[in-house]
Amino acid sequence: MRPRPKSLAIDASVRVPAPAVPRTTNTATATAPGGLGSRWSRSVGIKHVLAMTEQLLTLQEAGLPLDRALHICLGSIEHAYFRRVMQLVLVDVEKGNTLADAFAKTPAVFPRLYINMIRAGEEGGVLPIVMKRLIEFYTRSIEFRSFLVTSSIYPALLFTFGVCALLGLTVFVLPKFGQIFADMNQALPLPAAVLIGVGDFLKTYGAYIFALFVLLGIGFSYAIKDSYWREKWQRFLLRMPLLGSLLLKIKLANVCRTWGTLMASGVPILTGMRIVRELSDNIPLMQALDRLVVAVQEGRGVSGPVLADPFFPRLLGQLATVGEESGSLDKMLIKVADQYEKDIQKATRNLVALFEPAMILVMGGLIGAVVVSMLTAIFSINDMPL
Repeated sequence: MRPRPKSLAIDASVRVPAPAVPRTTNTATATAPGGLGSRWSRSVGIKHVLAMTEQLLTLQEAGLPLDRALHICLGSIEHAYFRRVMQLVLVDVEKGNTLADAFAKTPAVFPRLYINMIRAGEEGGVLPIVMKRLIEFYTRSIEFRSFLVTSSIYPALLFTFGVCALLGLTVFVLPKFGQIFADMNQALPLPAAVLIGVGDFLKTYGAYIFALFVLLGIGFSYAIKDSYWREKWQRFLLRMPLLGSLLLKIKLANVCRTWGTLMASGVPILTGMRIVRELSDNIPLMQALDRLVVAVQEGRGVSGPVLADPFFPRLLGQLATVGEESGSLDKMLIKVADQYEKDIQKATRNLVALFEPAMILVMGGLIGAVVVSMLTAIFSINDMPL
């Protein structure tokens, strides 16, 4: 590891601020200034915070003092609740509090990672540099999340419309043919009879089936609230072929980018690891990070325990080894995140490219079978005796 400035190298200099109250819906209500409820605090997205940070960085680089820069930023904030939050931040800064302490009073608006990096920048006297890294980090995170969302929109719409078309034909269209044949005292062709039977079954028991799925969904949501069942479910997802490795890379990309950004901003390695661990919601990953924290505390470094732990991919351990040997572990962690994100984007494109034709073939085959059964019933009318 390369040496850090003295003001940043001491672990005690950058403390993880313990939130005053648990971060729940009630927290947002309790910490919301002016008595605004949690509904308003949740409406402040990270994009609002990112836009404010970019403007604050520009003003800081222009040489303006922090309180004057905050005054100017207030004039350009259109979000009513966020403007009130920033007014309280400005008041705290004018009273002599640090910017990180002012941000920490509204944890529902400013993420813990954001607050800790601002704190490290203030204590190290490198606030503009840290703000640049924050902007880069959140910009990349937002772009990556947008890519995952947009990649899943078309397959989801294709599946939804296909299922709706299939149900519509089976439940509403085919029974009309059944009524025609019943009025003529004639037997339906077998394919049409089977599909009409399915449609009648869905008409009769569809509401009960839907209620059953709703109850199963509610039961599942309650079950995974328990840490035991949530861990079982998350391990099952990570063991799934193709999808499991993709999910693991998504989690590790977030961990590596966050950890590398914290280290590059002067946050000590153990403090950064604890912050990353607490930001994660995946229990197997949290357990692996706990093992890594213990190994680092025992003086075994990072690369060795990562290579020895079967949970982590070998690429992460190999690049961590290079980073430790060259004293640039923070840069290597960010490179790992870049590589994982490229792999995720490539794998997602491949899955979408494979899923689309497969879904079209399956849905087209099912709808085609319904249409053929309808045509068979229509043509069989001509064979009926007058």
